[in-house]
Amino acid sequence: MANTGLLICSNPFRLLRIFPQIQRDVQSTLYVHFFPIPKLDKKTVRHRFMMIDAYKNLSPMNVDVRILLCGLKGTFDNQIATKRPVDVIFYDDHIKSEQLHHVMSSLSNKSPNCKTVFVQPNDACNSIDTKETTQYDEMENELYESVVLGGTFDRLHKGHKILLSTAALKCTKKLTVGVTDISMLNSKKLKELIEPCNTRISNVEGFLKDIDPTLEYEVLPIYDIYGPTIHDPTFQMIILSEETMKGGELINEKRVKAGLRPLDIIPVPLLEEDKTTSDCCEEEEQKISSSNYRMRLLGTLIKPPQPNNNIPPCPYIIGLTGGIASGKTSIANHLKDLGAFVINADTLAHRLYDINQPAYQEIIDVFGPSILTSNNEVDRKKLGAIVFNNKDKLEQLNTIIWPLILQRVKSIIESTKDHNIVVLEAAVLLSANWQYHCHEIWVSIIPPNEATKRLQERNNLSEKQALDRINSQPSNCEYVKNANVLFSTLWSCNFTHIQIKRAWSSLLSRVSSIH
Repeated sequence: MANTGLLICSNPFRLLRIFPQIQRDVQSTLYVHFFPIPKLDKKTVRHRFMMIDAYKNLSPMNVDVRILLCGLKGTFDNQIATKRPVDVIFYDDHIKSEQLHHVMSSLSNKSPNCKTVFVQPNDACNSIDTKETTQYDEMENELYESVVLGGTFDRLHKGHKILLSTAALKCTKKLTVGVTDISMLNSKKLKELIEPCNTRISNVEGFLKDIDPTLEYEVLPIYDIYGPTIHDPTFQMIILSEETMKGGELINEKRVKAGLRPLDIIPVPLLEEDKTTSDCCEEEEQKISSSNYRMRLLGTLIKPPQPNNNIPPCPYIIGLTGGIASGKTSIANHLKDLGAFVINADTLAHRLYDINQPAYQEIIDVFGPSILTSNNEVDRKKLGAIVFNNKDKLEQLNTIIWPLILQRVKSIIESTKDHNIVVLEAAVLLSANWQYHCHEIWVSIIPPNEATKRLQERNNLSEKQALDRINSQPSNCEYVKNANVLFSTLWSCNFTHIQIKRAWSSLLSRVSSIH
């Protein structure tokens, strides 16, 4: 299998007949190159934008497809420059031998053993060749020297590629792209999984320079919905998705007030998500979006575990943690049903407060007899009111309790003989540095506002009391940074179960390879 391929195509309509034939032969990246359009009439200009249909129908492709724009724009010169070295060149029966030879000699970045492979188009898709459409007619009116667009661009997907490619097709000189800073993303689903801004900027810039190296690019962070659009007089046109048209109107209002020419606006249709794939769930958005891609990461291995020589390889210990009210216990119960041996650190901690237990007298010595009930038992509600309002007091309690819990956990694990997988459910796992006693860390997160709501309902707390407890823990970002596998119980029970089954199946494969 080749790492990177280049498909030479004479007509955008033919792409869908060829893709199925080569998708199993390319592992990482597939470039697509069209021969230059000889003249600009209505039909050929429309063909420029057929790359939208091409990207739209690439759902079977699990590789990074990049349609080179030099042929579509008629800017083909003596060189085809790709960022990644090409291992194989695919061509169909419409490509003549001299054209193939020309591409081979013009390709500046190819591997030493680059080969050519003939592809027979799939005749079952023959109707695609002659299909006509007028939906792109509005895009053919004129080209612009300076084009601008903006977005989050998390985990570049085909919707992003269409936006960026459309902007590049309409641009003749300079393309400016604003990438939203993390400060603008608080309302995004699973915002903790959004790539850093500098990573997203690098990905956008790399993609654009790959598909059209002839343009000048400026890719920069933006901190509001306007970015540079309301003060740069050189901008002529803005590319927007259908759902952000209102933003374009607001930009133009600001430009007019500033004495600037309003931008021409070209909307790009949203792409519908194909929910027939196995990775999709009913909770996902109907459109193709980065949010859907982040949801599909739940229950998968987002960071490979590192070998832990501090503990024996068996049993394999999963540290399950997350913020308060994030659904850890429901996840642990489901893992128990699947065959894991579950240890609940909170339950062990509660027993340590009992009379004649190791922590009992030491807690009284530190916090005083006022925390006792009439039966001389530790009133955990009174104790909680003290420690969750005083960081120093909380640290004092943790210093007493945490070592005793860990001692009990180790004792239980040593006596566990019938289970290969042990799940240690512990809210304090990271704070207590217990991750070093686990092989993997699994984390459950929910948004802070949802955690506050759940905690108020479950524990009958005021909003302030709930927030005090939430703020005493690591942030969601801190949890995610340490996670090998991530869950979220924000959605339906069914979706939570899908995540857990996905994680368990993957875990069994990893454990079997170890043992």
